[in-house]
Amino acid sequence: MAVEVKLKEIRNVRGISQNELARRLEMSLANVQKIEYGKAKSIPLDTLDKLCQILQCEVGDLLVRVPDGDGENSEHPTNGSSPTAEQNASVNHAQSTSVRTTKMAVGKILVFERRSA
Repeated sequence: MAVEVKLKEIRNVRGISQNELARRLEMSLANVQKIEYGKAKSIPLDTLDKLCQILQCEVGDLLVRVPDGDGENSEHPTNGSSPTAEQNASVNHAQSTSVRTTKMAVGKILVFERRSA
């Protein structure tokens, strides 16, 4: 599971260049590009607010949760054979602890963290 930033799509629809957006946000072009290309480790909440004001959108338009590509839990065996009791126990444990993506507000910064149990 991942969080995708839809900044480029929204920015293009609004007809705003990366340079113009950087100027309006009062941040460097490099930082705008990091956010747009999904390379930013975190996005300050005030930056998200400014982005939404400038682009006339909601946070949910900018940040989209994307499920795993195969639509199945990657903990399950994929080799076609029946799982053993040991594999079932391992899968059940993995499901109970699960791999989760959490969003936490830390101070005024939104942090995306991928944790595995």
